[in-house]
Amino acid sequence: MAAPPPPAAALVDDLIGEILLRLPPDDPASLFRAALVCKPWRALLTDRAFLRRYRAFHRTPPVLGFLHDVHRSGGRVFPRFIPTTGASPPPIPQPEPRCWTLDCRHGRVLLHSSATSDLIVWDPIAGGRQEIPQPVNQHEDYYEYFTAAVLCASDGCDDHHECRRGPFVVVFAGADIDDAYGDDEDGVTWATVYSSSTGAWSAEVSIHLGPILENREVIGRSLLAGDALYFTVEEGRRVLKYDLSQHALSVIKPPPLHIGNMVLVTAEDGGLGAAGVKGYSLHLWSWQIGADSIGEWVPGKVIELDMMISIGIGDPTTKLNVVGFAEGADSIFINANDGIFTVEIKSSSVRKIGKRGDFSTIFPYMSFYTPDHAST
Repeated sequence: MAAPPPPAAALVDDLIGEILLRLPPDDPASLFRAALVCKPWRALLTDRAFLRRYRAFHRTPPVLGFLHDVHRSGGRVFPRFIPTTGASPPPIPQPEPRCWTLDCRHGRVLLHSSATSDLIVWDPIAGGRQEIPQPVNQHEDYYEYFTAAVLCASDGCDDHHECRRGPFVVVFAGADIDDAYGDDEDGVTWATVYSSSTGAWSAEVSIHLGPILENREVIGRSLLAGDALYFTVEEGRRVLKYDLSQHALSVIKPPPLHIGNMVLVTAEDGGLGAAGVKGYSLHLWSWQIGADSIGEWVPGKVIELDMMISIGIGDPTTKLNVVGFAEGADSIFINANDGIFTVEIKSSSVRKIGKRGDFSTIFPYMSFYTPDHAST
């Protein structure tokens, strides 16, 4: 005997659930407005099972905004969060002052406190924060120049949708650029890893880079590709690779891009890539290992920006600066005369997300922001 059909009310509930499932994650305000319609809708939009479906359905977390550092008089630095989506209650708070931004990844932000010299791992949505003492080098002194990256350390976590409360690691890379100790330490770069599970830093690994120009960005932002982290050195004159599984450092030559106006990006095959502006065009490159195990940069897509961004062609004041990259979203951020734009690598589509500002480096923040966070 055939089972009786489900009641009409259940069919309506299922239909509502399918509709709410398709609300765009890059407009979190729509989710909050839907949660205010009635108690059943709010119960559904805060239900853990529904939220798991919602994140799995949309797969890639949206870029909710970006962080950049504001430099004030007296050398003071204040990090600021700039939203790129519609306002969502409650708003994402501003980072604490007297810090500067080092990294954003897997729902976390990594800051460095100028007041305590500690590193701060901060969850902007859930509000959690953890202070980590900055490591010292083998001379028991702070690194002269440094950067760091934060990433999820949960076993089997592939999508990083719900790992913000799980374990994490911080990879710290520091460099000495002069021979202050009289033992040929010029250009030596170290790396060490902090584990939230053990609460300790690992043993250091090092590599000798040779002379490093002090008037350049000594070590820049990071890119996670495969089982390695990559950092720019001297504004892209070299690329530092840290192998996460081997705990080893190596150096890669730079792509033939305009130095000082490039970012590391995820290549089409998931490996290391780079992007930079030449004239009014965005050029993409990928790092490929040949049959002889020798790596080389291979040119890829070229995206003409002058047809999509309002710029003054031939105007000497026109500037197009690559200022950031959102991992997973494959979006490159470009600061132009008319504002700040995102360029999606796959579709080559361009979208204006804000007014022009002093954005030399930005850190895109990606995360699902759903009504269940209102109570966290």
